[in-house]
Amino acid sequence: MLGNPALFRQWMLRRSRTASFKRRLDFDAIERPHYGYGVWQAATQARALGVNRISVYEFGVAGGAGLMCLERVAEDVERETGVRIDVYGFDTGKGMPPPTDPRDLPFAWTTGLFRMRPKRLREKLTRAKLILGNVTNTVPKFLYRQYPAPIGFVSIDVDYYTSTVDALRLLDATAEFLLPRVFIYLDDVIGDDLETHCEWVGELAAVREFNDAHAQRKIGRINGLRHKRIIPAPWNDVMYVLHAFDHPRYNAYINTSKWPAPTAASNAAAPTSEGVAGQRSQNGAVEVIVRPIPQGTGAAAG
Repeated sequence: MLGNPALFRQWMLRRSRTASFKRRLDFDAIERPHYGYGVWQAATQARALGVNRISVYEFGVAGGAGLMCLERVAEDVERETGVRIDVYGFDTGKGMPPPTDPRDLPFAWTTGLFRMRPKRLREKLTRAKLILGNVTNTVPKFLYRQYPAPIGFVSIDVDYYTSTVDALRLLDATAEFLLPRVFIYLDDVIGDDLETHCEWVGELAAVREFNDAHAQRKIGRINGLRHKRIIPAPWNDVMYVLHAFDHPRYNAYINTSKWPAPTAASNAAAPTSEGVAGQRSQNGAVEVIVRPIPQGTGAAAG
């Protein structure tokens, strides 16, 4: 540790009572940093868009340790960003259901694993709402019974291909229920040697199927995330994002902390990129309208 300044800093931050959540997150000095990263990115996106409340989810609650961690993360992120965060957990309440498809990896998972004690868990929860039942039935009914704030982060730990297919139906929601980009953590895409995950089985097969079925919504891994982190970790390789290209706010410019948007005066004086126009919304985000470049223009024109 003493030979690695980053690990020493991580050790110090884990013991700090004054460091900000973001500073601790930067060094993975928090419990379940994948939850911290997903919720933080969702909340900062929401804040940039002028959205003051979002919702975050855990599919596959089991004993509840992850859901209680998600509650603590939500509280910390809410305190630092000002964005209100609602937490939901989905589980059968009875352990894993029977596998129904070879892509569920029935050689690695079986009925009844990861049982929950719902009453005991509910007594421990501080803000999360527990939705019990098979996700085949609970997800389709959820949106229009709960009417949640826009979805910003989803953790999927349901193991089976079929259960992941059902969980991803949450992302079929209309735009009012989504942020333009929803951060996703997929728990079961590495596993031990027996699990042999790939794009044809388990959670990755469900993601591939979702992408094949949606022309305007795509789920992809955050490319090169481990190279952006101060301390690379395995969770960096299993963070994904839903890009909702059909969301009316998808093109709103929010990268102002790195590249401040030019002022109206500088826009008038400077040439604009071909095919792109900008308009500032009431909350300060720049709404970017991408227009097709006419045929016969550009370097490829002959």
